[in-house]
Amino acid sequence: MSRRHLAAALAAVTVLGLSACGDGDGAAADGQQTVTFWHSMAGANGEAVAYLVDQFNQQHTGKIKVEATYQGKYNDSLTKLKASVQSRQTPNLVQVFEIGTQLMVDTKATVPFAEMASQAGIATDTIEPGIAKYYTIGGKLQSLPFNASAPMLFYNKTAFKNAGLDPAKPPTTMSELAEAAKKLTVSSGGKVTQYGVVASIDGWLVEQMLAAGGVQYCDQDNGRSGRSTSVSWNNDQLRSVVTTWAGLVKDSNLLNVGRNNTDASAAFQAGRAAMLPFTSANLRDIIKGAKFEVGVANYIRPDGTQPSGVFNGGASIWTMAGHPKAQQSAAGEFLKYLASPEAQGYWAAHTGYIPVVTTAAQTKEFTDVLATYPDFAKPGAELRDAAATPPSSGCLMGVMPQARDKMNDVIESVILGKSTADKAITDAQTSMSDVIAAYNKSVGS
Repeated sequence: MSRRHLAAALAAVTVLGLSACGDGDGAAADGQQTVTFWHSMAGANGEAVAYLVDQFNQQHTGKIKVEATYQGKYNDSLTKLKASVQSRQTPNLVQVFEIGTQLMVDTKATVPFAEMASQAGIATDTIEPGIAKYYTIGGKLQSLPFNASAPMLFYNKTAFKNAGLDPAKPPTTMSELAEAAKKLTVSSGGKVTQYGVVASIDGWLVEQMLAAGGVQYCDQDNGRSGRSTSVSWNNDQLRSVVTTWAGLVKDSNLLNVGRNNTDASAAFQAGRAAMLPFTSANLRDIIKGAKFEVGVANYIRPDGTQPSGVFNGGASIWTMAGHPKAQQSAAGEFLKYLASPEAQGYWAAHTGYIPVVTTAAQTKEFTDVLATYPDFAKPGAELRDAAATPPSSGCLMGVMPQARDKMNDVIESVILGKSTADKAITDAQTSMSDVIAAYNKSVGS
């Protein structure tokens, strides 16, 4: 199922809620509780998940066993979750990307993390406020933030020096980025050998840019004071961002790699471009992979705006309702472990994600990494310094996956010269209003 239809479909089939799945207390014959955990972490991140699960299982031998299963990318996992709800065979815990937050609440098939925390003795005030605010709805922390990232601007310090730019003063706005990109672009024999900037077509980059400038993405205070009924894209800030982006591509100052994030990161590391707006989740890989000194700066914002702050990317872990009480208590113990300083210190050190609990930054595991990669501290600081406002909290909509896809369409159509920024944005906002209305109706709002 495509992201275009996933959100509404999942919500429509799950709003009836869940009753208990199966009989008994969920324990095996020997009394051991089994906790099923679905995740979407592959590669090195998947290995880190496996390590944490193994450590927990060793500490709870004979009492609790967590069975972690990779379910594919976030969208694939949501599709499987939909099927599991229909068959009433849900996992105990499931990792869901941040833009699935409102969707998961609307399913009425989850237990808020705040309630799990109360039962398991987890101190929610230790979770980074700049991260917790995204997942807080109706005054309750709905899920456990797990893999948190922030948007950053990566840049080639050597290229900056060669272009006469100060590496200590990276761009802070879209126009400053454009001006720097022009100076950083290098051509030889009529061919560009170094682009000023490389960026993938990714609606997340735009969401974060608007937030950084205090511009709301959707109505109802970004869905924080009431259910959102429309996106708020028809503004000068977004038009300027898209127009500038397209202009940089047209003038060969920005390397367009389409919608492939991996290609954007690879091009920057290879020196084909001097700047890269990207997620902090790949910070260590980028620094290690580049043959030059990499600068890491806070994210850029639209022109004519004041700094407000970004919100976290990544995903959180949700507790599914309808399971036996004893099994749910066992799931709470695993969540408690994942929220511990030791687990978060290890997770952050071995993946590049931000520690989601405040005390994890002081663990030896993480401080040792900081000694080698001091820039690891910047993403967390960026989120910590964000203003406590609706724009910097992120937009809550059940159809955020569709909205991100639609924003990709907007950027792509303008870059390829198929539409003007004004028309693309106006048409997209109208289209999204219909999608949002249909979704809200499907969940009874």
